[in-house]
Amino acid sequence: MSEHSSTEPAELPIIDHFGEPLEWLIPIPIEDNGEPLVDIFHVCPGLKWLEESPRFDFPRFGTARTSVAQMLKTAQESLPKGLSLQIVGAFRPFETQKAMYDIVKAETQEKYPHWSDEFVTQYINVFSAPPIWDSPPPHTTGGAVDLGIVDAKGERLDMVSPFKMGWESAPTFVDGLSAEARKNRDLLIDVLTSSGLTNFRGEWWHWSYGEPGWALRGNHPKALYGAVPEDEIPSWTAPHQR
Repeated sequence: MSEHSSTEPAELPIIDHFGEPLEWLIPIPIEDNGEPLVDIFHVCPGLKWLEESPRFDFPRFGTARTSVAQMLKTAQESLPKGLSLQIVGAFRPFETQKAMYDIVKAETQEKYPHWSDEFVTQYINVFSAPPIWDSPPPHTTGGAVDLGIVDAKGERLDMVSPFKMGWESAPTFVDGLSAEARKNRDLLIDVLTSSGLTNFRGEWWHWSYGEPGWALRGNHPKALYGAVPEDEIPSWTAPHQR
């Protein structure tokens, strides 16, 4: 989106919620089924891990709810030989999500000082889930995972050309992708959808099950996962190292 020099409403960017505005997510009831967090690499050793942190310096975790881990295993086994799902992150503690959100908000306020606080909040809520306990950010539930695909040499398949990795190329069905990037996204969509995971259309890499976004996309009457309280995070859970 381009920068704007005026505070007039017509000058502000149009916010695309990709079918998941916060006011639709908040009312969704949550009945946590108590499914535990598990190490997704124990469930599916064939998964790969992205070594470098893509943006934030906060610890990343290779843990998710049991069903999510099993779905990743199913998806991994569906990929053509030589390809692997590469995990960027899965479960995220609530306090980490809050800290990330605060950073994004501060950066946006600095970049667009003429925007009102209300508009900044609406703008960033699309790509950085606000830390609301009763309508939890997807990763805080253990029901969401960010990922891509790598080849046998560990090289990431192209998902963004001719764009660069960023918000311009983030929407799953963005116009203007190269044939190669579109083909690779279609493969990711096929194996993950077949496994039972669903995609937030604003980010091609973000997939989930059981949390409020999943419930909204599938018209389910309730979400199956709430945010995992700090005192219920298993003692073995630690930032993933590979």
